[in-house]
Amino acid sequence: MYIYSIGHYFPENILDNAFFDRLDIESSADWIRDRVGIEARRSVLTQEQVMDLRHGRTTREQLKAEGAIETIASMSEKSWKMAKARSPDVNATLDTVIGGTSVPDDDIPSNGCVISNRLGLEHLRAFDVNSACSTFVVQCHVMRGLVASGLTKEGAIFCAERYTTRMDYSDRRNSILFGDASIAALVSSQNRPGSLKLIDSLVESSPSGWEHIHLPDGKFFHQNGAQVQKFAITKTIAAAQDILSRNHLKTSEAQWFIGHQANYRMLTTSMEKMGVPESRHLFNVRDRGNQGAAGAPSVLSQNWDRYQKGDYIVVAVVGAGLTWGSLLLQKQ
Repeated sequence: MYIYSIGHYFPENILDNAFFDRLDIESSADWIRDRVGIEARRSVLTQEQVMDLRHGRTTREQLKAEGAIETIASMSEKSWKMAKARSPDVNATLDTVIGGTSVPDDDIPSNGCVISNRLGLEHLRAFDVNSACSTFVVQCHVMRGLVASGLTKEGAIFCAERYTTRMDYSDRRNSILFGDASIAALVSSQNRPGSLKLIDSLVESSPSGWEHIHLPDGKFFHQNGAQVQKFAITKTIAAAQDILSRNHLKTSEAQWFIGHQANYRMLTTSMEKMGVPESRHLFNVRDRGNQGAAGAPSVLSQNWDRYQKGDYIVVAVVGAGLTWGSLLLQKQ
């Protein structure tokens, strides 16, 4: 399978650390920077809307009913336009669309179907694959199987997240972390110049830890911070090293590493333990926040023009479930 184009989208609204100072949640810009290394996030919500949520002057349900929250399909369309602009010869015969989000507009139908309809895509199979912050890797894993079986020739993967709409803004532990983003990736069974070949994909899980990261129906996001931080570092390293070792590669032989954009401190600790120099570590969490499953692929997209022929790229992610996984890509 080959990823021959990818696009990303970040909402225009900026929630910087100075804004969280004004939320009155006993945080400060320095405290946030020292604790997680994040300076700013992008959100589908304005600062005024977040302030109203914080003080109980509105609810997510009210904002949604007013049409004030950008839809998953709208976010996906914007990243799709970038992906198409990067590859003008997009094949018009897409046969598979895989959607994915942890924060959908509706329980049914699938986001894959809603996105396809918005983009005018018909006569294809469309469905969702969700695995919290590991979603993009799992989507690629599933698409790879469809391509290998011959069931898919040309496909598209959409991953959009709006965690900022599900935060308790009186709780500084989680609300300071998250931002919103979307990506669209175009894939094919055939190589095209400049594609990223998916050499291997790895997906694993430990369901006994499902309660550590939880987004209950109609409630706020919750996670066990101490347990999750330890898990994220351990499994990021394991996912990256496992996919390299089973493809007979050393860490030093991979040109680029992209981790789940949970927080900057977690990422730098993981890279240091693996011996990855800063010059080969790609990230955007410092000014985009934790974008859930859209984080790692948005980094992949932002750096699309940096990859040189023959470069190996390792994408390692972790998420609720508990889940973790990785991709080994090579620039063609």
